[in-house]
Amino acid sequence: MKTFIKYDYYTQMFVALSFIILLITDIAVFEKGYSWLGYFLMAAFHTVSFLIRMFSKDYSKSTEFKIYSFISLTILISLLLIMIFDDIDWVTNFIGLILMFGIPLTPILAICYLIIIYKDYHGLVQNS
Repeated sequence: MKTFIKYDYYTQMFVALSFIILLITDIAVFEKGYSWLGYFLMAAFHTVSFLIRMFSKDYSKSTEFKIYSFISLTILISLLLIMIFDDIDWVTNFIGLILMFGIPLTPILAICYLIIIYKDYHGLVQNS
């Protein structure tokens, strides 16, 4: 798990920095709205990393990670249920209400996840 934390830290920081560069160049140069692709790519990296950490027995889950897990899983499961039950109105209306509050939180969740990874990595470095 120590090797994963190290590689995950560098990968997540590289992806986040790449997204920031893409966002700035998209706003300043392209003006086409391509930055949403980078946002979904960053979300995919976070989700894979999050799932590996969540199911790992060697990873000690902090309080911040547990809170992040609860909120993130609520949003992910809501998106999945919307896709599955798209023809049932009351389900999509109820879950749509959850997503109305959850989707705007995703940039904050991304920053929180980077902070969690930063703390894990620097805790690992200090213990070595």
